[in-house]
Formats: sequence, structure tokens, C-alpha cells
Amino acid sequence: MTKEKLLTLYEKMLVLRKIDDAFYDLKMKDLIMDGFHPYVGQEAVAVGVSHSLKKDDVVVSNHRPQGHSLAKGSTSRSIFCEMLGRRGGVSEGIGGPMQWIDSENNFYCGSIVGSGITIAAGVAMSNKKEGKGRACVCYFGDGASNTGSFHEGMNLAAIWRLPVVYICENNQYGEAMPVDEFVSCKPISKRAEAYGLKGITVDGMDIEAVTVASDEAIAKIRTGEGPVFIEAVTYRFRGHYGGDPEHTYRTKNEVEQWKKKCPILRAKAKLVGMGVAENQLNALEDKIAAQVKEDEKWALAQPFPTVEQATDFVMV
Repeated sequence: MTKEKLLTLYEKMLVLRKIDDAFYDLKMKDLIMDGFHPYVGQEAVAVGVSHSLKKDDVVVSNHRPQGHSLAKGSTSRSIFCEMLGRRGGVSEGIGGPMQWIDSENNFYCGSIVGSGITIAAGVAMSNKKEGKGRACVCYFGDGASNTGSFHEGMNLAAIWRLPVVYICENNQYGEAMPVDEFVSCKPISKRAEAYGLKGITVDGMDIEAVTVASDEAIAKIRTGEGPVFIEAVTYRFRGHYGGDPEHTYRTKNEVEQWKKKCPILRAKAKLVGMGVAENQLNALEDKIAAQVKEDEKWALAQPFPTVEQATDFVMV
């Protein structure tokens, strides 16, 4: 990977990290419209997967959409507004943290665990019939690999050779339960083999590994070679949701050990090794932090939807 390319990916991960940190603080102030599920620690997955996606490609996300949405093309301000339930959001503040749609960027999400897997199969079928080479990416967590939708969606995608890449973000926990206690198959990517899909497991804390695997998978499905399943082994640095008493199911030492694998720190170290000055990277981080703060301030000044606007997108 070239220095320029890695620097671009590094910057995107930094933006995502700063925004997610801001969301956590806003949730602690009870300003987030609904539930908030932190994405911090998993930035390499969203940024790496979206690297070769085009605007007309479709992303189907889950209850941690902020990273996926930003990486797909949604603006920082529109995501801030949606999380805060304000006009100016990707769904004008009516969707909220887990149910928003950014139609301009072909981004959709939902909070029902595993539901996106079968929805993505439908989207991919539409894309295939359209015949324009559009790809579909579907994100879900390790817990969703136990749902009925997982098995139904995988089977349909396989037998119809649909242009969809399934991304399982294995962040080690299904809410408070360790993945080893509820998934019998290791690695999870082996489950794809039962349906004739190619299953790949990558280091989800390594932006280069995720980018390479995703680029190859997306290129493959564009040529009609059928779906691909990628398990990105990653870790969420915060609890399942904002305010989660995580000390009841994992130790501080475990979290600290995973933080040593931080995708942003690893990318920064690689860039320094490639000759990028550390003070240049620090200045970039300060610039991003200032811009995110400005975006947050702008979003907080936007109005809430009115009662009349609550039905703007309801078909009667």
C-alpha cells in the first residue's frame, strides 16, 4: 500500500474516531435521540470495506451505523443531526441512531439483529437484474450469525450467485456474552462454506488487511462470480451501548490489551515508518478534532422536527 493511500485511510479513521467519541459524550448528556452503540475500535472495518465502493453501490448496515454511513459518504454534520434527532440529518432527524436512511449515498440500516442479511440478498438480486455491476455490502455482528436470517440470506445469495459481500464484524461479544460461548464454529467464516460461499477471516484491526480483502471481494462480485463472506476480527473499546456496565462481563486488562492493536495507532506507526513526520500526523488529528467539534456545534443549533413533519415520509 502506498504512503498516500494509507494516509487517506488513516485520516478517514481519525474522523470516525473523533465523531464516535463525540457521540459518546452527547449520549452521557442524554442528547442522543435514542440508543447509542459505540463503534470506537472498529474503524478499520468501515473505512477499509468502503474503500472501493462507488456511490451507486448499496450498503445495508445494523445498529452501529455511524461508521459505515460516514465511510459510505454521509457527511459528519448530517450524521450528527440524525443522532441528535434534528432537521438536517440524513433522514431529517426522524430515523434516529439505528433506523436512518441516506438515499443519496445508497445507505440503509436497521436495528433488528440479522435482518439486513436477507434484505441485502434482495438488494443484490435487484442489482444483478439491473446488470450495471452495482455491488451490495451487508454489515452484521457475530451474534447475527446465529439468526435464521443469516442462514436464509446466505443460502439465497449462494444459489443465485448474488453480487453481495457479507461483512461479519466479530467484535468478540454479542452484547455481554463472549463469542466463544454462543458460536460453535471457529472461525465464523467457516459457516459460509456450508453454503458454497468463499469464507475469509481477516485482522479487523489492520486497515491494510481489511482493504485488500474487501477490494478483492468487491471486484469478484462485480464480475458475477457470486457472493463473498468476510469475517473481520475486531474489538469494541467501549461497551455494547452508551453507559453499558461492561466491567460485569470483561476486564480492564482485556480492553487494554486490545487497545494495543488499535487500527489508528497501527496505521500511524506504519506511516511514520514510511517517512511521514509524526508532528504532521498530530497536526492532522488536531485539525480533524476541531472540525468535528464545529460540526457538533452546528448540529446542536439545528431545530427538532415538528409534529407535522413526523409524517413527512409516511405513505397514506
